[in-house]
Amino acid sequence: MSDWQKWIIATLLVVSIACTTFVAGFGTGRYVWPAYQHPVATVPEEQQEQFGVFWEAWHLIEEQFYTEKPVDYQAMTYGAIRGMVASLGDHNTVFLTPSQVDMFDEDLEGEFGGVGVTVSMTDEGLLCVVRLIPGAPAEQAGLEAGDTILEIDGRSLKDMDMAEAISQIRGPKGTDVRLLLQRMEGNVLEVVIRRALIEIPTTESRMLDSGIGYLSLWECNARATREVREGLGQLMKENPRALILDLRGNPGGYLHVANQIASEFIADGLILIERSKDGAEIRHEARSGGCAIEIPLVVLVDGGTASAAEIIAGAIQDNNRGILVGEQTFGKGSVQITERLSDRSGVRVSTTRWYTPDSRQIEGQGLTPDIEVEISDEDLQAQRDPQLERAVSYLLAQSSP
Repeated sequence: MSDWQKWIIATLLVVSIACTTFVAGFGTGRYVWPAYQHPVATVPEEQQEQFGVFWEAWHLIEEQFYTEKPVDYQAMTYGAIRGMVASLGDHNTVFLTPSQVDMFDEDLEGEFGGVGVTVSMTDEGLLCVVRLIPGAPAEQAGLEAGDTILEIDGRSLKDMDMAEAISQIRGPKGTDVRLLLQRMEGNVLEVVIRRALIEIPTTESRMLDSGIGYLSLWECNARATREVREGLGQLMKENPRALILDLRGNPGGYLHVANQIASEFIADGLILIERSKDGAEIRHEARSGGCAIEIPLVVLVDGGTASAAEIIAGAIQDNNRGILVGEQTFGKGSVQITERLSDRSGVRVSTTRWYTPDSRQIEGQGLTPDIEVEISDEDLQAQRDPQLERAVSYLLAQSSP
């Protein structure tokens, strides 16, 4: 391996460290920047010395490691970066391959090749199916909310981080993926699903029989603000007696989108407080012109409500604009940026923390609903929604004479 190649690898490693200090956060979820060009002359001498041990290990592998095939130096470099990032102890700060950065970018644009599920990571390092996109291949193949994915194409998920697992499930339209699943009752089954072009249904709106408007927001992506305004506009034309905003299973997205959506329900006041590690503070105020700022409101939340969705729910709760019904939220209160490196890989870095208008910390804690209602396995199997039912009964009681 030439000195020039080693210099490139060392530069790439230093770049991933430097990203944490040079870039301000824009979104609670993901925001992709152009590749960052790191000037070699600025590498501190102390950091160069720290790389001495790294190069000792690298040279030992080069000289002594027995292999019958060429060493994959890119895999070694990516592995070193992953280890460095993992040592920070922040599960939101991760290294991403070029294809994984593209995947997250596509996700926020709202369209990608895949099977049509929303998933979360369990404490055991497996994926749990949170929600199925209606009519998508996963639903047609018989997947159910609550299914745990054990393997993808024969590979155990215990060997993957969440980004890699999701990238393995996704793929070109018309290709197959084999999933080994465990049902909530313990049964294990294998399904083969043919991938399709998935368009995330960002919102769903309808009038309930009780005369209450219902709006579900799946993700705070690039289309969310426009679709929320359109959905609220249609609902308000029908003169509803109250509104239910469903944020269950919403994994978050862009910070500015969360601010815009919260402003549709809050006339004025704080939406969130953003604080950096040096104590600097940005106070995000509600924007004027919201179309649902006075109507009685309930927000549905659960353990899948995270990040930008928690910003919206926390702002509504702290401004006494409405109440939260459901279960404790996920507890992601940090802002990330995704910085592309010179080979189009990236490092997703936590840059700031955000707090609710009452200065409550969300990171690792989440939001506690005003009315706590759980959904049992029996409710899921019977297709009952006690959280929605409780929200309706609360709003009807509030509006009765």
